[in-house]
Amino acid sequence: MTPEDLLVEADRCVKCGLCLTVCPTYRLLASEADSPRGRISLIQALAKNEIDLHSHAELHLDRCLNCRACEAACPSGVKYGSLLDASRASITLEHRKKPLLKQLLHQLSHNDRLNNWIRLYHMARKSGSLALIRKLPVKRFRQLLAMAEQLPRTPVNRTGFYPSTKPTGKKVQLFTGCIGSKIDDKLVQNAIQLLSGLGYAVDIPASTGCCGAMHRHNGFIREAGQQCDAIRGQTGRSNAQNLITLATACHLELAEQQASRLPLISMSDFLLQLPDREMPELAPLPIRAALHRPCSSRDSTDWQILNKIPQLELVELAENELCCGAAGSYLLTQPEISNQLGEIKLNHLKASGAKILITSSTGCAMQFRQQIRQAGLDIDVHHPIELIHQQWHRAGVATEQPVSSA
Repeated sequence: MTPEDLLVEADRCVKCGLCLTVCPTYRLLASEADSPRGRISLIQALAKNEIDLHSHAELHLDRCLNCRACEAACPSGVKYGSLLDASRASITLEHRKKPLLKQLLHQLSHNDRLNNWIRLYHMARKSGSLALIRKLPVKRFRQLLAMAEQLPRTPVNRTGFYPSTKPTGKKVQLFTGCIGSKIDDKLVQNAIQLLSGLGYAVDIPASTGCCGAMHRHNGFIREAGQQCDAIRGQTGRSNAQNLITLATACHLELAEQQASRLPLISMSDFLLQLPDREMPELAPLPIRAALHRPCSSRDSTDWQILNKIPQLELVELAENELCCGAAGSYLLTQPEISNQLGEIKLNHLKASGAKILITSSTGCAMQFRQQIRQAGLDIDVHHPIELIHQQWHRAGVATEQPVSSA
């Protein structure tokens, strides 16, 4: 988006305020500068050189979750997310901001580097160094360490080719992402086993990495574009039927950037499109589960696939239209606001009486797990596909097989 395009899009905002009630930061902070229309005013003023970054404009722009709830409420159809991304990119380019965040994202978005950090983290944990680091008066460090508790005990790498258990000749490519490929390793294994059992060979190319969303939303447009280009090249060389995603944020980024040469589909949608005769048999699960809808996916797909599980009592988490505070890297860059929003969601979860929290977002799952652990609650957090896989095996129609590539 050029500076001229940015101003044209920003001018479409009539400042009506219908976005205020759905904006998490405005509701929390009660500050006009932390509302969508307030931030658009700041973006306009920055673009026209009427104010500079030292006027706290960057602070208020950084506080935005980019949840885009305001877009759904906007009668003018303002593309707020694109405005924010373009403005952050301009700030980062012109002022060379956030070098530490850029380096952190660089480490997190490459599987080999992330595996090295997993090794280093557990070495520091065994040596007692983490106890010293936790005493540092820097909330972002403490938040990063809290999230690191969810990393696997050993580095994992699921890239490779996984043959089907049936001679169907069908093949799909599975997009596992960067952080999700480590934290959600059980989910990745479950997806491979499900697809293989349904007659689909699964390909996870060694070059599989980050979708670019975290870079794009923090203003690092060039790096985000490079990651999308790599995925285009990778999928363009494949003869697979689909590129299947697991995390909603990755799916949204790949879809909006048209980063896949293969037809893009989420794992839940893939299962829903199967003929009834091919849908795996699922055992009953008589338990109450609360569904959290991520900002990156407001549709009913998760609800529909979970309703395939007999006796599952599924309830919507209250205020599902509001962000949980994870928002990609936001839980690291704005830990105080992120935690406050997470606590609100936790209270809704406790009020629901659910024994399971279900969400299809890696970031949201991390946020809920941390909040649940801090509160000392006994509530499990699952991806919808994990529950589908669990009940598939409990139905006795599948044999658990270790996941190892061919």
